[in-house]
Amino acid sequence: HGLDRMRYNEKTPYATNFAMPITTAMSFNRTMWLKTGRHIGTEARAFMNAGNAWSTFWAPVINLAREPRWGRNLETPGEDPYLTGEYATYFVKGMEQSPEDPRHIQASACCKHYVANSMDGSNEDGVHHDRNHFDATVTMQDLVDSYMAPFQVCVERGRVSGLMCSYNAVNGVPSCANDWLLTEVARNQWGFDGYITSDCDADADVYYSHNYTNTPEEAIRDVLRAGTDVDCGGFVAKFAQSALDKGVITEADLDARLKK
Repeated sequence: HGLDRMRYNEKTPYATNFAMPITTAMSFNRTMWLKTGRHIGTEARAFMNAGNAWSTFWAPVINLAREPRWGRNLETPGEDPYLTGEYATYFVKGMEQSPEDPRHIQASACCKHYVANSMDGSNEDGVHHDRNHFDATVTMQDLVDSYMAPFQVCVERGRVSGLMCSYNAVNGVPSCANDWLLTEVARNQWGFDGYITSDCDADADVYYSHNYTNTPEEAIRDVLRAGTDVDCGGFVAKFAQSALDKGVITEADLDARLKK
């Protein structure tokens, strides 16, 4: 199945993080990508039907493998945006679309990590850099032509049901608080109509790591209004009530995310 590793907890709402061998992804074998996704999706649906888990998977990883020291290169198709977009399209279609039941999603896929996320951690001249604090400085041309292109194809052709906003900031704005990335581009321009989840604790990083807002309540406001529907972690649960009590957010902000 190309299923190297999968983590799930029984009765929890997601199963996440599997890697396809890079030799498989680099083959340009669209049929293989489709069938790999379909096998995983079929098993996921059967596992859910048996009451052992839910069938929402946070995969595939479609970041570009442009940094050879990045520890997750194995999980990606490579450095080429076109190849990565093709892989995303066929893998997602296989996972989500069952020929036996074309009206329903077989198992939900999630293209991640949106966007320009290709580093985990490094030290340079005694200074530590990590993905939680990293601000990816990318020209608009490279951002649109390269880093965002696979996600656009994943949405427009793959019709993926989930996107994950990344830990890093992009040109000074944390991904999960970036209304241009999440709402203007993904939803309004590409027509994405699924859910957007944060990477785990990425909502908290908006305040704690990126220092993007002065208070945690303001971070709650920014991630909700940017379009992040699901908080993987406890940050929103911890501060949403105080944000509401202080008038930083409204019930309409919460309702907008719950609709997804």
